[in-house]
Amino acid sequence: MHHTVAFTVERTHWQDAGQATFHFSLDPNLLYFQGHFPKLPILPAVAQLKLLMDCVHELEPQLQFVGAPAMKFTNVLRPHDQVRLELKRVGTKLSFTYYVLHAHTEIIASSGHITLEQA
Repeated sequence: MHHTVAFTVERTHWQDAGQATFHFSLDPNLLYFQGHFPKLPILPAVAQLKLLMDCVHELEPQLQFVGAPAMKFTNVLRPHDQVRLELKRVGTKLSFTYYVLHAHTEIIASSGHITLEQA
């Protein structure tokens, strides 16, 4: 069985300030982990982009991905990781940061900017 990611929206000021925060846990049975390093699974960049757009669609289903002019991957996301995703939209630009929660600290896993448009 290939599970989906269940999101919890911690905070949203999407309508007035274009900001939202999502929390989720990375289920080890996610399809994204299969084949992306069998002995040490990590969440591929394309899957991070897909999850990002799933979160965006929770807020505004009509928004479409146009491009990713800047993305930086600094740490890996692994099965069972607790993740916080911060979004900030200004017009057609969306900045994002994935954080991995470890004990009493947060580590940036990836960040960047993507371009969106109305469908």
